[in-house]
Amino acid sequence: MKVLFIYTDINVRGGAMSYQFGTGIISAVLKQHGHDTRLHHMFGAFDMEPLKKAIAEYQPDVVAFSVVYPQWRYAKKIIEDLRPWKAFTIFGGAHPTVVPECLGEVQGLDAICVGEGEYPMLELVEALRDGKPVDGIRNLRVKKPDGTIVKNPTRPFIQDLDSLPFYDREMVDYQAIIDSDLNTANFQFGRGCPYTCTYCSNHILRTTQEGKYVRYPSVAYAIEEVRRVVKRYKVKALYLNDDTLLADKKFFFGFCEAYQKEFTLPFFINARPEQISPEVCDALKAAGCTRVAMGIEHGSEEFRTRVLNRRMTNATIIKAFDLCRTAGFKTKSHFIIGLPHETPEIHMESVKLAQQILPDSFTLHIFEVYPGTVLGDIAVKEGLVDPQRENLEFIGQTDTALRLPGFPREEILKCFRLFPFRVYRKQSLLKASLFYLYYTRYGGFLFRMLGPFKRVFRRLAMGV
Repeated sequence: MKVLFIYTDINVRGGAMSYQFGTGIISAVLKQHGHDTRLHHMFGAFDMEPLKKAIAEYQPDVVAFSVVYPQWRYAKKIIEDLRPWKAFTIFGGAHPTVVPECLGEVQGLDAICVGEGEYPMLELVEALRDGKPVDGIRNLRVKKPDGTIVKNPTRPFIQDLDSLPFYDREMVDYQAIIDSDLNTANFQFGRGCPYTCTYCSNHILRTTQEGKYVRYPSVAYAIEEVRRVVKRYKVKALYLNDDTLLADKKFFFGFCEAYQKEFTLPFFINARPEQISPEVCDALKAAGCTRVAMGIEHGSEEFRTRVLNRRMTNATIIKAFDLCRTAGFKTKSHFIIGLPHETPEIHMESVKLAQQILPDSFTLHIFEVYPGTVLGDIAVKEGLVDPQRENLEFIGQTDTALRLPGFPREEILKCFRLFPFRVYRKQSLLKASLFYLYYTRYGGFLFRMLGPFKRVFRRLAMGV
């Protein structure tokens, strides 16, 4: 059977290509059982012609989309524009899992997968191959010809991650992805996040299947994956892209100990401020970590706790950045602006905290309304969502879909663009100016066009 995966990165900020881990592991399982897979990556502008050509050339039996909410409107339009499909069509990923009702909203869509998709997809493909019914497969919701939807129960979360094959990186030009991100290879070892931030879907995803939600493979399995990637591709650094590598301390310390015995490539991680300790920094330093990224999201301790359910003090955040700096790590922070109930005055608390911790780099996102999440539901319930902003031209994370009474769109965009300048102007006018340029309306487009100068920008602005 031939399976075409479609992954959309349409109208996203930044110039680095991405690797989609969910698609990669499902493809690996299908190939392990003798099926053929391809990936069509729609990157940049919305353009149907290359996709139509790919479908005509490949003639897939199944077309599968991995869908997150910001890309939902594009996936929906693709399905509806290419009707009638000869292939069986299915959506998987975070959005169909959180909002399974979406199956009924898309004409031409045959099914969705709720939760982990490795074995549901394998069973689907083999049932189609053998001419058997597909409407009894666990994790799948299937639309029948008369429009009725069969809702199957889900199976437990996969507990033994070592039983899975390694991610299929050969289904794409993975070297091009590495090169686009300054020679950095991405890894994602674990599954699940132990925290329940209100803007994130983790608090819903953990309830969709039974069993332990936060899981990691063995250290030996993780090291073997690193070994295979660095042997096959030209790599200068690794990004360990787990939500937080420190969710499982046994895995974390074991990985650091094993990694330093075999590899000298620098690596970067994500962490939470309350997880950072002298012992953690010592282990990271010995293993070769050079950068730690931490989500702060907001500078107001009260607002962060009440609205975002991130229960950490500003003192804890400041201490974590100090510990990382003392250990010699570059630091990166993440902030969100334009949140429900936020005002310009409350936003300035983020600026003040960023001025205190002075990360080497940061990302600032404008809040996106993810349906089904606590904060997304609050925005909808309070009538804050502007329906005019949800169209094909809307670019999330750089514009707001909300109408906040105390924080107008124009003011949110102004604060978004001024944030880096306000944070860094006293430390370095050059750094402040470079970040300001990147966060202007056309900054993302400019830096994509000036790709060869990305290294210069990162060295001058971020010190890397």
